[in-house]
Amino acid sequence: MQPLVQQASMFLNYSQIPSEPGAVIGPIAVVLGFIIDFIFDLWSFITPAGALGVAIIIMTVIVRTALLPTSFKMISNSMKMREMKPEMDKIKEKYGNSKDPELRRKMQAEIQALNSKHGVNMLASCLPMLITWPLFMALFVVLSSAFLFVGNVADTYSAVSTALINLGEDFWRNPGVSSILVSVIPPGAGINVLVVADVNRIVHVLTPEHWNVFYSYMTAAEAANIQNLLGQMQGVMTFLGLNLVAPAGLAWPGIILPILSAGSMLASQFLMMKTNPATDEQAIRMQKITMIIFPVMFGVFTTQAPAGVGVYWVMLNLYMIVQHHFIMKYYNNKAAKERE
Repeated sequence: MQPLVQQASMFLNYSQIPSEPGAVIGPIAVVLGFIIDFIFDLWSFITPAGALGVAIIIMTVIVRTALLPTSFKMISNSMKMREMKPEMDKIKEKYGNSKDPELRRKMQAEIQALNSKHGVNMLASCLPMLITWPLFMALFVVLSSAFLFVGNVADTYSAVSTALINLGEDFWRNPGVSSILVSVIPPGAGINVLVVADVNRIVHVLTPEHWNVFYSYMTAAEAANIQNLLGQMQGVMTFLGLNLVAPAGLAWPGIILPILSAGSMLASQFLMMKTNPATDEQAIRMQKITMIIFPVMFGVFTTQAPAGVGVYWVMLNLYMIVQHHFIMKYYNNKAAKERE
C-alpha cells in the first residue's frame, strides 16, 4: 500500500456511496444542496439544533409551492376529464372493440377533438410527476453524500479530517489503519490522506468498528478530540433523533419514517383517485392494486434510503394532501358560482 496516496475513488465504493450523478441529476443536486445549505444558515440564527431537517422540510414546501401551477393544471385536467366522460363513453361505444386500423384511427381522431373541445391536455396529468422524480433522485444523491453538496455538513467533516491529518503521516502507516484504508477504498483514482477533501471521503465510509481501531493508535487526548468532533458532525445531521444521512432502518425511531411514508402516500393516492376515478373494471382493479403496491414499495425503500429522503417524502405527501383539499375547495366553489 502507498502510505500517503491511495488509488481510490469514493464513487467506486458501491455498498456505501451512490454512483456519481449524471448530467441531469448532478446539476439539480448541486442546486438542492445550495438551497438546503442556505436555509440551514438562516435557521441556525435561531438554533442549530435540527437545522438540516428543518432545511429539508422548508425546501420541500418551497419546491411544492413553486409547482402549484402544475398541480392546478393537473386537478383541473382531471375534473374536465370527469365532466366529458359521458361523451367519451359514447365515442367508445360507437366504435366498440374494433381492431380495424381505419376505425381505430377515426376513434382516436374523435377523442382528440373531444379533448381539444374541453381543453384537456393529457400531458398535464403527468407533468407534476415528471418534475417531482428528478428532484426526488437528486435529493437522494445530496443526502447520500451530504458532505459534497451541503457546506455546513462539509464543515463538520472537514473538522474531523483536519484533526486526523494533524496526527501526522505515521498515523496512516499504522498496520490497523492501513488495513482499514485498503478495505474501504477500492482501487481506481488517487486519494491523498493529507488532503482534507480526500479524507472527508474516507470519514464518510468509516464504521464504529473502524473508529475503534483508529482510536487504538491515538492518545487519550487525541481520541477525545476526534470523538468530540464526530459528535458535532452527528449533531448537524440529526433531526428528532434521526441521522438524516443514514438509512432509516427498522429500529426505533427510524421505523416511524417507513410507516409515515407508506401511510401518507396511501392517503395522497386515495384523494387523487377520488378526483379522477377509473371508469371500467380493469382500470378500477389496476387503481386498487397500485394504491397498495406503491405505498408498500416506498415504505420498504424508505428503510434503505437516507432518513432525510424519508422526511422529504412524508412532507411531500402531506403537502399534496393539504394542497389537494384547498384546490378542490376552490374548484367546487367556482363550479357552485357558475351554476348560480
